[in-house]
Order: sequence, then C-alpha cells, then structure tokens
Amino acid sequence: MTDESKAVLNPGEKVQPDVSMEEAGRLLQRLYGMSAIKVDELSSYDDKNFHIHVDTSNEVNLSENGYVLKILNSLDSKFPEAIEAQNRLILHVADRGICTSRPLPNLRNELWSLETLERSGDAKFIVRLFTYVPGKIFLGVRYSPSLVHSVGKLAGKLNAACSDFFDPAFSNYKRIWSLTEVPKLTKFVGCLKDVKKEEAVLKVVKEFDEYVVSNYSTLKKGMIHGDLSDNNILIKSSSSLPGDYEVVGFLDFGDATEAYYVFEIAILICYVMINAGTEDDPIELGGHALAGYLSEFPLSVADLSVLKICIAVRLIQTLVLGAYTASMEPENAAYVLQTQARGWEQLFLLCARSDQEVFDSWDSVLKLYNLTFKFKETV
Repeated sequence: MTDESKAVLNPGEKVQPDVSMEEAGRLLQRLYGMSAIKVDELSSYDDKNFHIHVDTSNEVNLSENGYVLKILNSLDSKFPEAIEAQNRLILHVADRGICTSRPLPNLRNELWSLETLERSGDAKFIVRLFTYVPGKIFLGVRYSPSLVHSVGKLAGKLNAACSDFFDPAFSNYKRIWSLTEVPKLTKFVGCLKDVKKEEAVLKVVKEFDEYVVSNYSTLKKGMIHGDLSDNNILIKSSSSLPGDYEVVGFLDFGDATEAYYVFEIAILICYVMINAGTEDDPIELGGHALAGYLSEFPLSVADLSVLKICIAVRLIQTLVLGAYTASMEPENAAYVLQTQARGWEQLFLLCARSDQEVFDSWDSVLKLYNLTFKFKETV
C-alpha cells in the first residue's frame, strides 16, 4: 500500500529534477544509444521534459520527428510500480486507437530506469523515452464550439478505452493533482495571500466534501487520464474548416489514476473555460465539450449533478497549486501561473451562477446535438 506521506506533495517540498539540456543529451546517449543533435526543453509543472532530435544518418529506424525524454520528479520516482502501470495503460489505450506518445525501451530493453543525475546528490529519478507526436498544443488558438466538441468526443472515447483496464498499482496511488486529494489544498492556501481568494477556496472545498466526497459510492468509477489540460491535448489545422483545428490526441498520462469519470470531463471543461475567448460564454462553451464527451461515454444523473462543483474544484486546484509551485520554483513561474488571472475570473463566475442556470445552459447545448441527459433528479 502506498505511504500517503510519501506519495502526496507537502508544503515546502521541492520535487522538480535539476537537469540541463546538455545532461539530457548525455542521458539519451547513455541509456538509449542515440546521439542528440538538438535539445529543446518542454514546459512542465514538476517533471523535466525534453524534445530531442537525434542523428538519423546511420540508423533508418530512428524518427525524424525526434523523441521526448522525460525525467520524473523525485516524488513520483519513488513509485516505479505506478510508472509501470502507467506504461501499460498508455499502450492499452494506444492499441485502441487513441493517439498518444508511446514509451520506448532503453538499451536494457526496459521502459524506465532509475538514475542519479549530475546535480541531484544521492536522489534518484525515473527516466523514460517517448515517441514524439507532431502537433500543436491546445493553447493559444480560438476555442471554437466544433473544436471543443471534438476534444470532448475524443475524451469520451479515451474513457471508453480505459473502461476495461485495471491495474492494482493504481488502487492506492495518490497524487496531489488527483481531485480526490482536493481537501488537502487547505494546507497550501496561505500562498495565495488574499483573503477573498482563500475564502473562495475553502468554500469550494467544503461543498466538494459535502456533495461529492459523501456521494462517491453513487458515481461511475474507473481509470481516467486525470489531466486533460491544454498542455496535454494535441491539435492540428482542420482539413474541413479553414482557420479551425481538430484534435489529434492526448499526451502525458502522469496523473492517470483510478477515480471518477466525472472528474475527467470536469478537468477538461475547467481548461476550456479558462481559455475561452472574451466573445464566448465560457460555461456554454464548456457545454460543447460535454456534448462530445457524453456522445461517446454517457454519465448518469448522479455524476452530472456534481459536475459543476467538480469544475470549481479543478479551478481552485490549478490556482492554488500554481501559486504554490511558483513560490517554490520562481524560475518556472511563467508556466505555472499562466492560468491565474483568467482562472480566478472563471471561478468567481461559476460560483456566482446557480446550479440550475448552469444546467440549463448545458442542456440547451446538448439539444443542439440531439442529446438528452438529466442533471438532477426530479422530485
């Protein structure tokens, strides 16, 4: 069983590995026998990810698109059994048609290894290599209803692909980014340094405990990706709608967990709302993602009745942990704080609207797709 004190982030704990681009190239050579010709660091909250182009002149089987070298944070590196389960999950959904980066074997024919880094002292970190999937992340583009709907639809297909997957390693694996761990956010609210924001966070946590945690037994449960955020969704230019985009696939299963399916669509809608255009109603736009999702993976009234509070929970989670991470790692602040201003705006907007107003908005969108779902039990 997982030791919770070791598995979940605690205040004051710095977990991101200290790895330079030069060392990433050396790791690739030593562990995978490939020669790096170009290394670019990719954004990440607590891991280190590098897009590495390699010398393909003497090996026809190497990808011209390059690879992604991932060095896990010190916390997750303590649980190799969970990383092995993640690899199995990735291969499971990829074999069922979900486009994603696949883990690749190293020179020892293993999908991960535990390594000491040049500046890590005695600490060890799990290192993995993944295929690189070309595309643009779901950020900095116009979130049209058609694009958002297609992302929601693929998210539903993903959960359908996960529905027959089970691995005992996930049963007791806890991460601070799991929505089940939201009550622990109260330990981090001091980093906000704003009474109004602290009060909003504590109110949402209280409602989550009252309306969601107490009703876990009624919710549909299984394996979820756990982080369908803008940085983990790949898109490309649409072949049918000029100026628009279509979804390619999903990246980074590092937050995959056994949890509740309503969390998956709540997380996706959270980031749709944060990145909605000023001309859009963010709640209504989120309804297009919901429509796509439900067309592939239906949820019950018990699940949908708590969707609004689950979206609010993900909003406070990304806001509080973003502020905390920035306080611990100022050099990473630009990335982890990118959701802050818009995120608080959407949180206050969502909390200001009644459940009925939100449900009516979503119901109107679902009708556009000839879908009918109940959001609350009728008396």
